[in-house]
Amino acid sequence: MHSDTVIGPHVTLLHGVTVGVTAAGQAAPRLEEGVYVGAGACILGTITLGENCKVGANSVVLIDVPGGRTAVGVPARIA
Repeated sequence: MHSDTVIGPHVTLLHGVTVGVTAAGQAAPRLEEGVYVGAGACILGTITLGENCKVGANSVVLIDVPGGRTAVGVPARIA
């Protein structure tokens, strides 16, 4: 995990999750309160996962996910 990553309270990261940046000097992801990230997912880049959103297993998230929504796929899309 990148040192600038922000992980809010009550966040669930299942096994094998990658949280990081895609290029040197880039800001790290921000996971707000109540986020749930499925096993094997990758959260990459300067993005925000909003409150109580979900990320499906093995998804690759490169975009912001609004609060309360679900992102799935490679690359992830809002479901």
